Order: sequence, then structure tokens, then C-alpha cells
Amino acid sequence: MNLIDDMDMEEYHDELSISSTNMRDMETSCEMANYNKTNRRNIKQTQAMFEGTLIHHALQTRNIGSDYAIAPECDRRTKQGKAEYAEFQSRIGNLSAITRYQYDMATGAMESAWSHPESRLFLENGLMERSGFTQLMDVDVKARPDIDCSHVPHSKHFPALIDIKTRQLGKASRESWSKDFFNYKTYLQAGLQILVWRSLGCEVTEYYYLLVEKDPPYQVNVIALDKDWIHESILQVHKVLEKWKTYLANGLPKSYGRQAPLEVEAWQKRILDA
Repeated sequence: MNLIDDMDMEEYHDELSISSTNMRDMETSCEMANYNKTNRRNIKQTQAMFEGTLIHHALQTRNIGSDYAIAPECDRRTKQGKAEYAEFQSRIGNLSAITRYQYDMATGAMESAWSHPESRLFLENGLMERSGFTQLMDVDVKARPDIDCSHVPHSKHFPALIDIKTRQLGKASRESWSKDFFNYKTYLQAGLQILVWRSLGCEVTEYYYLLVEKDPPYQVNVIALDKDWIHESILQVHKVLEKWKTYLANGLPKSYGRQAPLEVEAWQKRILDA
């Protein structure tokens, strides 16, 4: 049971404790969650995932060049283009290559986030990428909030945890986020992070989402979870962990488990009776 600063992301992912991603899978099927967890390295990073990581880095460090380098615009199908790109790769060492477009995107998101009053408050006062490990309901779990402000003295916004989400143009609005927050079961992530931090002796009374759009004009929105959602998020984490424990106790069955009879939904009945 501990908090670790500056833990490598790959090392964090390789640690076998249950994460919020695993919990979202468990909502569908514990067997699917177990398979995905065991075969995590087979999951390929998408462009959206890469750009999300790039923006997170930009917001938290304000130094894109510490981890990334802009690749030359050359035609790598030609001999000259291949040579130019090979020379670039030999110069950048362990840095990751990005396009000029990606650099401008990360810069725009970074500048908007740091110019937003609430967002800047979190970025200036927070501890970044801390990894927490503990047990909940006798299950090993882990969490990694983007910004930890649980140590900040009590005020309107603190003590708090903050999660950064990159969004497409127009998707950082309250209405759009509310739908995705519910549909993608993001509340499990919030509930798990709060519970892990409290279990480790940290006070957390507030939880915020820092939403940053990755398209011009790079709008930013800061949205808090109200007390009801914090309470419900915690309850749902307990519910999923209970489901996981039942799955383990039953010998890891390769099934969806016992299901209730299929019922005629109200909307289906309206169609059938039309």
C-alpha cells in the first residue's frame, strides 16, 4: 500500500493490480477483463492515444521538446527522403517523432490550459502522474490520477484529484462530456482514484475533469463531479469489485455468468405494437 512518484508508465501498466480500465471491461464480462489484462501488450497504440499522451505531456511539463521532436517533411518513399529521415532519427535519440501539425496541436492545447484560471490553478499546485497501490475489498487495485491536489490546504477547489481528457472540437462542452462520462463508464475511474487515495490516507473531497480540445481554437472546460456523482462512482466501484470476486471464486468461468431472462423493453414493445 503506497504512493509512488515518477513511476514509468509501462512499469505501472505491467503491475498486475486491477485498474479502472479493467473495471470497465468487468462491467461487460469478467472473463473479457481477465483476457485483456493478460494480453495487454497485444493492444496497439492508436493515433488518438498517442496524441492524448502528447497533450498530457505538454500540459504537465510545458516542454514538448523534452520528449518529442518534429520530424522533417520528406518523402520517405524516395532515396533522399529515406536518408533525411534516417539522419533525423539518429539525432533525436530516445525522443518520439511528431509532425508539425501534432506539435502545433499540443502547443495550442497547452497554451489554452495554462491560460484558463481553474486549469492553471490545478496545473500549478498539483503533483503529476502519481501512482497509488492498495487493496479494496481484499482485491489489489491501482490508480494514477493525472493531477493530485489532495495535499493542498482546504479551499473552494481543494483537496482534489483531477483527470485530464483530450476531446475533439466541440466535445469539451458540459452536455457532450456528460453523455460520454456515463456511456463509457468513466465514473469507475473517478470512484477508484478517490477510494485508492483515501485508502492511502489522503483526503479527497473534490474531483474535477480538465477537458482540453485538440482542434483550434483549443477550448478548455473544467467540470467538477457533484457529491451525488462522487458517491455513486464509489458505489459502482464496490459493485464491480464484488462481481470480480464472485468470478474468481467460481473458478474464472469462460462465460458471461448467470443471466436474467430476456425481457421486452418498453421501447421494443412500442415498435412491436405499432
